[in-house]
Amino acid sequence: MSRNCGSQRRRQQVFQPLIEHLLRQWEEIFFLFLFVLLCLQDFSFLANTKHIALPAKAAINAYASFEKFIFDYFRYISIPLVASPLVVMIIRGGKGPSNRRFLDAVGAYIVIRMFIQLAGLNLLLFNTITPGLVLITQLLLFLPYSLLVWGWIYWRIDESVGVNSGKYFRLDCEREKPRPIDYLVASFSTVFSASISSIKGKSARAKILTIIHGFVVYDLMGLTLSRAISLAQAK
Repeated sequence: MSRNCGSQRRRQQVFQPLIEHLLRQWEEIFFLFLFVLLCLQDFSFLANTKHIALPAKAAINAYASFEKFIFDYFRYISIPLVASPLVVMIIRGGKGPSNRRFLDAVGAYIVIRMFIQLAGLNLLLFNTITPGLVLITQLLLFLPYSLLVWGWIYWRIDESVGVNSGKYFRLDCEREKPRPIDYLVASFSTVFSASISSIKGKSARAKILTIIHGFVVYDLMGLTLSRAISLAQAK
């Protein structure tokens, strides 16, 4: 019995510091995961590029060209300038003003890509020869990506205010000071509710942001439903 307790205590001594370290670097791990999701979306989309290269669809061709450029060329920039520093920051740990600026820059890039991907998904809906599973696959990859991004946006805005200042958003949680996971859970909860009720803005700008979030969620639900109906009618 004492031997088992001793081995359990040793395991805790080994893994506890590692767990605490990873929890402190959760934002870096979070962005690295989003970066992988982006790569999967690009790979899945470009695997079916031949189905969407329509000269008559200039907007769709422009989106396809953009995604091909990102996947073929920009990855040689994004991997060393985004992914590699994130891995180094996870290993080394620590926080500082330079790290904060870098993470905010990565966050801005992730947010911009989210809106570009959303525009591309809406364009694919009008491509009649696009295989049904292409859009469905893109939606399945984009939905968790966008919800995670919105959770980070809410957390980052609230985190940017001072300790003594009021928060911009009110979450439906029991904690007085929400954790980052609470913002992510609130973002995912929007999919399962008829309204954005799990997170509410306290100011006019914050409310506008939640309205945009709601529009994105309803747009994704509409895209999924319309493509599911098309697949059912095609059988």
